[in-house]
Amino acid sequence: MRLDELFPSAAAQLPSVEVTDGALFSPGGVMQIAGVLHQRQRQLAQSPHLLEQFSYALLEDIQALTTREPSASEPARTVLAMLVCWIPARRGYEHAQPTEMWRWVHSAVGAPVPVGANDTPIDIEPLARALQDPQWRGASSMALTMLAPVLFYLHNNAHSAEELARLLYPVVVDICRAQLATGHVLVVEAACHVVKYAVWQQHRKEACELGHAVERLLYAHPEHPMAGAIAVLLAGEQPAVTHRDPTVIARWALEHVEVNPFVVLSLKTALAIRMTVEERESFMPEVLRQLREVAALVRQESQAAQLSRDHSVVLSMQGPVVHTLLQEGQREQLLQWLSAWRGVCPEEEFREGYVVLANAGSRVWYRPGTTPVPDHDASLVRLTKAMNSALGRSLVTRGMGDAELTVPADGRTRTEHADALEAALHAHLDVADLAAFVGEEDAGAFISLLPSLIPLQAMLARHGGPVLPVSVSLRQPLPDRSVRSVQVWCGDAPFAQAEGTVLETVFSYAGIQCDLVGPEKVTRERFLDAYQNDAYDVIWVAAHGLHPLMQPDDSAVLLTSTERVSLQDLVDTAVPSTGARRLLVLNTCDSAAANTQGPFDDFGLARSASGPGQAVVGHLWPVPGSAAAVFGALLACELADGNGFADAFATALCAFQEDWHVLARRLGDRGIGAQVAEALHDFRSPCLLDWASPAFLV
Repeated sequence: MRLDELFPSAAAQLPSVEVTDGALFSPGGVMQIAGVLHQRQRQLAQSPHLLEQFSYALLEDIQALTTREPSASEPARTVLAMLVCWIPARRGYEHAQPTEMWRWVHSAVGAPVPVGANDTPIDIEPLARALQDPQWRGASSMALTMLAPVLFYLHNNAHSAEELARLLYPVVVDICRAQLATGHVLVVEAACHVVKYAVWQQHRKEACELGHAVERLLYAHPEHPMAGAIAVLLAGEQPAVTHRDPTVIARWALEHVEVNPFVVLSLKTALAIRMTVEERESFMPEVLRQLREVAALVRQESQAAQLSRDHSVVLSMQGPVVHTLLQEGQREQLLQWLSAWRGVCPEEEFREGYVVLANAGSRVWYRPGTTPVPDHDASLVRLTKAMNSALGRSLVTRGMGDAELTVPADGRTRTEHADALEAALHAHLDVADLAAFVGEEDAGAFISLLPSLIPLQAMLARHGGPVLPVSVSLRQPLPDRSVRSVQVWCGDAPFAQAEGTVLETVFSYAGIQCDLVGPEKVTRERFLDAYQNDAYDVIWVAAHGLHPLMQPDDSAVLLTSTERVSLQDLVDTAVPSTGARRLLVLNTCDSAAANTQGPFDDFGLARSASGPGQAVVGHLWPVPGSAAAVFGALLACELADGNGFADAFATALCAFQEDWHVLARRLGDRGIGAQVAEALHDFRSPCLLDWASPAFLV
């Protein structure tokens, strides 16, 4: 039988390969088939869409074997489905995409889960029967071992798949007990993730039993491919799961195990967090030197998406020390750490007050020394569920069930949920305390790590400020350019043409050159030519924006229905070096959105375009055309009055939240009442989803 006959739905992507007659009836035959399928999946891995289609078609064909090939046993189908899901699940693991990990792990033990599924049943009985079948026990154990690192990483780091992890935990523990002594890499990797799960779930007996087993393996075989990962686990896990002092293990590993710079950093971090404040102060320069070495390696990556993922990996490794520094209020050390991580020299550091947005910490704001325990924060769960409902976002956080993780990531705002989101934001964010703190303290002391879609600037504006910039680069920005020339790119988004007319009027009244490029003249090439030219102090885009949460690599500015500028285009096109910074206004949907599936949110249109030479204004969420036009008019007025970029944004954002009649009078007094009347009429009763989206990034 040929493979394309066995899997007709995926036949177009299959080679014409004959498989042994009866291959589906034996573990060896199933492994032979899986080997060929894995080879094809790896070839398609560079095209996620094709890999997704191919793997999903294979799963549907495997399910159809119950009628087409009834002689193929249930264990054969179960094992084959798990092996087919392993490649796409592993790709999600390697690309920091928890929703993809979740989807393929669940598909491996149940019915194929389509993109955007709201729920999926979990039935591990077929797997349980395969594990009990003497003929299939070995193959099913191996398939589960291959998937276990993805499953438990998903639970431990992305905080989901809780039910599936709970059900499969005892089985994987038994497999690790029986096979760890072999030193098989897949088993050791699974055991490391299971130990972390056991610690989190307070299963001390199993955690210590497996911890002691991998500790023995480490000391017996320091040359093992997983030796570095084992050392990091044993040195960093708290409470300890080892016979030896974890600091002893870390120091021994640094001397006896061949480790890469990333592992060295993790081991030195594990040492740092177990030190007293005084000990850590003298040891931090060594940690920072190692961090700078790792940061230099990360910066060699040219692809914006992978660079962000690499930054996320480093921040994940360093999470405990960041949390410790925040908790202790070690402002100077935290500044040094953040700067080293982002490859910023001390003389380049942004020393003024700013905010770093990241999926870290358990509350949006806390004073140093009052950090709550991050493991049990009901307000974050409430906030995430509210954001899922209001923004159509699949955000990932501990404490959420699997169904919440699979809310379709369509990015559509749902105004009926706006009040619930606003209430959840206020329950999670102590805005008044935050504003008071930054007013009382040295501005340089104000740093926090916040979830990426929190409209912090808008909420501070509503409380009278200050509206602090979101710092992506962490470098001191260049002085603002005086606004003497503006180029406006008008796409075919709603109100884009009206916005262009408003901008032309406002800037012309102020004696500022304003050149409009209409939809009929807009092309990607013309835009990129202008983008790398220093002719304009402000480049303004009124168009559509795209930031697909499931595939953030596809983020783009949609200038028109046929012309698009990708995120990678912006990264690859240099900002002109003039000794002063330019302003890029992306008055589009999702332009300031971030990839919330990684722990550090520096990947998005505005975020990837921000730096010392260019500030960017964008929107965190999908924004109605009317709201975009009104905000654009307010921002243009402030820039035309000669205000600096940050002050212009802050004042416009405050005005954006004023009563409708005050807004109408303000814009009428500027001579643009008629041009903005229709947009302002649609903005008559705005909710949080209308006024909270703008963001200023540097």
